[in-house]
Amino acid sequence: MKIALIRQRYTPFGGAERYMARLVSSLLAAGHAVHVIAAAWETDDTAGVTFHRVPVRAPFGWLRAIVFARNARRLVANERFDLVFSLERTLRQDVYRAGDGCHRRWLRQKNLGKGWPARLATMLNPLHWTYLALERRLFTDPALRGVIANAAFVRDDIVNIYGVAPEKVRIVRNGLEPAAFDRSAAPESRAGLAEEFGLGDELRLLYVGSGFERKGVPALIRAAARLSVPFRLFVVGKGRAAKYRRLAARLGIGDRVVFTGPRKDVNRFYLGCDVFAFPTRYDPFSNATLEAMAAGLPVVTSRFNGVAELIDSGKNGFVVDDPLDTAAIAAALERLAPPAVRERLGEEAYRTVLPLTMERNVRETLEVLLSVLPASVGGRPGRP
Repeated sequence: MKIALIRQRYTPFGGAERYMARLVSSLLAAGHAVHVIAAAWETDDTAGVTFHRVPVRAPFGWLRAIVFARNARRLVANERFDLVFSLERTLRQDVYRAGDGCHRRWLRQKNLGKGWPARLATMLNPLHWTYLALERRLFTDPALRGVIANAAFVRDDIVNIYGVAPEKVRIVRNGLEPAAFDRSAAPESRAGLAEEFGLGDELRLLYVGSGFERKGVPALIRAAARLSVPFRLFVVGKGRAAKYRRLAARLGIGDRVVFTGPRKDVNRFYLGCDVFAFPTRYDPFSNATLEAMAAGLPVVTSRFNGVAELIDSGKNGFVVDDPLDTAAIAAALERLAPPAVRERLGEEAYRTVLPLTMERNVRETLEVLLSVLPASVGGRPGRP
């Protein structure tokens, strides 16, 4: 079969990119002809893959999204693909992977607890209007044959907001590489962090991710300030940390919150900390949360993280209903302070994610793609 995959930028880095690379390899191994439609790509492993460059020349992000979607549609219309699988909000695809979730839901979550200036800024941002328009066009397209969501709440939003038939939406949860399950380096990692940061026996809290505001760093700092036990909070990832440092200082915990910036050795933090805290406002399925559980960490997160659907509060972590409820976040962290409790919940967290391998993820994705092939076998030109 001649199968096209659409991704605006195809690189070896990032969760979606690793997922796509594994999918490409599996499709090639099954004997399919794989075509990648992208504006740019960075990969040395191109054997057997045909790349199609989509020209995108635009000065603004919202305009680039429109230009890419239109030019990708034009390219598809000039080819005869048996199946078009898009990982972007585009205008012509048979199957769409909603890896970024539902943008309309994210906008509702974005301004939680904020005043009218922030809401007005969101309303006036053309990027949001662009994503909403592309999203509506995509989900209401009668030619759309299938949608892959990575969490039940994402599926429900797509069905309830856009009226997509429930049988069209399949849940395929994100996967982990097998190496993520290796916890043998935990003692060495704990000792290394203790030496690097001057740690004693305090509770080690960990956050990993970019997008500090969206993923709950302000609420986490406020919750940490309420703790009655000694702690050190590590914020690992790319972001502008200055205002969050000031917040920690105002709350009297400036010396206990460590912003490390991006780290290539992030696994040391997963293996060397005690609790993973991620009170995100919205994350369809946080890979960082999944990786933390694979490292044996109990998790405290919000119900707006797709991984929360795997968490049984009190057994392998805790889920808070409101990502801004600092009292609830602090209470969950306090419950994980005793070593015996967090070790028991961490072991259960590890067992929970063992089945979520990348191999399983790719297999289930292929099942979705192949399930829509009979209607398009033999190839057909794309719609204009």
